[in-house]
Amino acid sequence: MSINMIEANQYIFNELANFLEVSNIDIPIDEQKKRYIETDDEEKEWLKNLKIINQKYQILPNFATASFQYGGNDYFVAIGSPEYLETNQEVIQFIELNAGIVTALLFELKISVARKASPYDIVDKIFYPSQKERIGYDFSIVRDLFEPIFVYKIPENSPFLSLDDITLIRISGFYVKNSQLVSLNFSSNTLNEFEKLFIEGSKNIPYENLLLSLVSLSWKYSFLDIYRCIERLFPISELEEQHKKLNIQDSLLNFADDIESYIGWKPKENEALNKLITDSPNSARQILRQVKANINNVEEGNLGNFVYKIRNSIVHFRPAIKQIKFNDNNWDMLIHSSLLVIEYWYDKYEQQLADSNVDNDN
Repeated sequence: MSINMIEANQYIFNELANFLEVSNIDIPIDEQKKRYIETDDEEKEWLKNLKIINQKYQILPNFATASFQYGGNDYFVAIGSPEYLETNQEVIQFIELNAGIVTALLFELKISVARKASPYDIVDKIFYPSQKERIGYDFSIVRDLFEPIFVYKIPENSPFLSLDDITLIRISGFYVKNSQLVSLNFSSNTLNEFEKLFIEGSKNIPYENLLLSLVSLSWKYSFLDIYRCIERLFPISELEEQHKKLNIQDSLLNFADDIESYIGWKPKENEALNKLITDSPNSARQILRQVKANINNVEEGNLGNFVYKIRNSIVHFRPAIKQIKFNDNNWDMLIHSSLLVIEYWYDKYEQQLADSNVDNDN
């Protein structure tokens, strides 16, 4: 269904008028005037035929993403980012905006007037006195009064091939990693591991948790979202053998869910975590040993129990549970090692975590 140009323009200029109203600016607005963003023939085609695929996905109060298709190509939209991203052209490619794209996105994604927009600036640029009944505006004038919009084409050789909800989160994670939206002092090694997972990781990773970890303002909550990705794996190793023996056609993840739902069984978290970390790559365990040595002055001991105590210190607030305080370096190393654990196990259990183990081609 094509976008209605008249309706789109009405919405955009009504938003600007409403912004003035709530700003208590006592300036009369002639609502009989027909205001519109000027478009040429090519831009009209963009406006009419641009199709939103993923609606606005709010990541931070001032940052959201979306996606659309036009002319057989896929596009990624960043809303609220302070500046455009110069990045790997094989992943996403920055494109210049035009009047059709701006009009369509402001309307379809219901993008807000910029929080820092000056009401007097809006009056001077939009609602100035005019004898004309129809008033056209250059798209750049209108665009600059709304939250920033940047658009990127997804090339054919991009690792992000399909615009489903998960892919949008993965592209968003890639974008955030390479932007100024990361608040915590992650090392380059940790940031690169985030990026590797967003680009190459198993489709079954809970990518929203990875993204929330990356944009977190707090180290402990950043770690907690990473821990949740590991927690999802706890039943897998415990039930894998039974799942195979019983030749169950549903996924191992669904099998584990049924076991917990119907008979109330679930693995002990510390034991499951111990097993996962013990069998994780040496690179992950070495980093964890270093963190343990930094905190406890000893590398030896159970790494899973060490991580589990950190988790408990965050989610519980009982007198018997000691609150753990790390410096930035230790938090970063803990998260880096956890990302390596996630990469290894989600890759290993790719098939078992799939929606179905049945080959649909047969």
